[in-house]
Amino acid sequence: MRRLFILFIAELQRAWLEQVRYPLQFVLGLVLVGLIFYLLLGVAQISGVSGANPAQVSRLLVGYLLGLIALGVVSSLSNQISKEAKSGTLENMVLSGHGLTAFFVVQTLARFGQNLFQFAILFFVLAHLSQINYTLSWQLLPAFVLFLIAALGLGLALGAVELLFKETSSALLLLKLLVFPAVIAELPQLEWFPLVLGASIFRELLQNGVVEGLRWLLFAVETVALYSLGVFLFQSADLEARKRGLLGHE
Repeated sequence: MRRLFILFIAELQRAWLEQVRYPLQFVLGLVLVGLIFYLLLGVAQISGVSGANPAQVSRLLVGYLLGLIALGVVSSLSNQISKEAKSGTLENMVLSGHGLTAFFVVQTLARFGQNLFQFAILFFVLAHLSQINYTLSWQLLPAFVLFLIAALGLGLALGAVELLFKETSSALLLLKLLVFPAVIAELPQLEWFPLVLGASIFRELLQNGVVEGLRWLLFAVETVALYSLGVFLFQSADLEARKRGLLGHE
């Protein structure tokens, strides 16, 4: 546990140094994500999906940022596995004693910190510009943590494919086409999926601060199930990749 904590601090410092070293990239990233939101908002209003009232804009904004967060976590984990495989350092991670699952989860969480800071700035700026009223409560924290855990579970499942087949660009693209719109629009067909349900709960907490206990329970159970499945698939793929000698191959 102590070694994982040291690893987390080291990755956090590296991510922070990269952010400080390239401040223009950070600022341009904020501007780009903000412009894409207004483009999405314009398309939604033209198509009649969303009105111009603050409540509808708020729902779109929350879904948009949560969708980006989910895709960021999933993509980061998968891309890091691909990077380590190409550089031939996956074997070293196995020998380090950390375990690939713990290593990549800790690394993803550490690197997620700068994205969280970026999205927090965007939320408050865009909410202010759009004149959105929201309610902040302590319940937002467990809702966000559960949402993040669900995204990690999905990322580990995709990482299992990466470990065995080394190429997940098509799978990642399919995931983006399914998850991102589902989280933004709260598609009824996927309302049971943890990320979609989590986004719905997050919206309700920001708008009125009240969520039924049954929905909390369902969200928690689904999140634990998705994360457990992701860990199981990733560890199974890890064992299979070691057995077949695939860790160091692209």
